[in-house]
Amino acid sequence: MKYLTIEDIKRQCIIDSDFTDDDNYLEALGDAAEEMVEKQVNQSLDDIYTANDGKMPSPLVHAMRMMVEYLYANRGGEDVQIPQAFYYFCQLYRNYSN
Repeated sequence: MKYLTIEDIKRQCIIDSDFTDDDNYLEALGDAAEEMVEKQVNQSLDDIYTANDGKMPSPLVHAMRMMVEYLYANRGGEDVQIPQAFYYFCQLYRNYSN
């Protein structure tokens, strides 16, 4: 994970900071969420980070957190819809020229 922290993820998922049993799994979900956001915006997150003076825009960070929360809560593979807000946040930074 490059743009999320385990602390951010635990706050989003309402997981006690002392509970560490799922930390590796949450980090793997964080990696997946970052990649999913990058695919949705159709450009490198590193490029967005650099263009934003070394800060990831908060809508994209929140989209990543939301995706981790979604994946963590639905790890059994239930057919549950991804929150529309995820797509909305990503759309704000989508590169349509690539």
